[in-house]
Amino acid sequence: MLKLSDGGRVVIRRWGGAKRERIVLSHGNGLAIDGFYQFAQELMADFEVVVFDMRSHGQSGPGEVVENPWPRFVADIPDIYDSIQGRFGEKPTHGAFHSLSSVATLLAQSREPRGWRSLTLYEPPVPPVADAALLEEFVASHKELSRRTRARRRKFTGPERLVTSLRRSPTFGGIPDEVIERMAEGMLYCAGNDPEAPYELVCDPDLEANTFDIRLPREWWDAIGTVTVPVQVVVGTTLGHDLPGLIRSAGFLAQTFGFECAAVEGGGHLMQMQRPHRCAEHAVRFATAKSENNAA
Repeated sequence: MLKLSDGGRVVIRRWGGAKRERIVLSHGNGLAIDGFYQFAQELMADFEVVVFDMRSHGQSGPGEVVENPWPRFVADIPDIYDSIQGRFGEKPTHGAFHSLSSVATLLAQSREPRGWRSLTLYEPPVPPVADAALLEEFVASHKELSRRTRARRRKFTGPERLVTSLRRSPTFGGIPDEVIERMAEGMLYCAGNDPEAPYELVCDPDLEANTFDIRLPREWWDAIGTVTVPVQVVVGTTLGHDLPGLIRSAGFLAQTFGFECAAVEGGGHLMQMQRPHRCAEHAVRFATAKSENNAA
């Protein structure tokens, strides 16, 4: 466990054995990295896989509910990178991040750069502040996500009840049962305060809602132009996508800053759980190419 400068905590783990190069994974808002295990398995033949739960998520445990969690999420990433290098040894390190963690890592790299060899970002929800129409669509959709999240059930008799709840959401469509079960277990902790429903969400719905209410100033957008590490943005495809606006905003991000862009056919926002093999192919291809370029 990594103790952060403000007293927060983040749990870092290594899945699989050591390899010559490393790839680091984390998850999206309200989730837990355990749900991405099949995606991680697809990477283990090529990379040492290190994972972490963002603060107030998964095994990192519940944390304080703050009105604007983004500055802290961003500030955590350099400390996490340094801790990984110290704990598991210095070696070429790539990132493959989803949603919340992809935004935090990209913005951290614009403020406190670290030695990432490449970053593959799965639908990073960066507000498209340079396009008024896209920004209006983005803000409206995230306000709705925030509203729905605040009304979410918070206590459960066990993980199986959360599985049932997740299954009702279109966002979790196309994900195998065992993956949703693993995700649900990672999203809960046994608080024990209510004997009728002793399990609670690690990420408090109010914190998750505050995270959807993205309050990133314009200068954070402009600073992305200073990022020099190779970046690949990966999006899902429109047919059946649960949040199609994220395809447009992530594509605009890639186009604006000259990042490479790839698509996962039939993938929604949780494409790494829906199409783990195809998502891993994109990450491996990009990271391998950038390592070869660096060696040359």
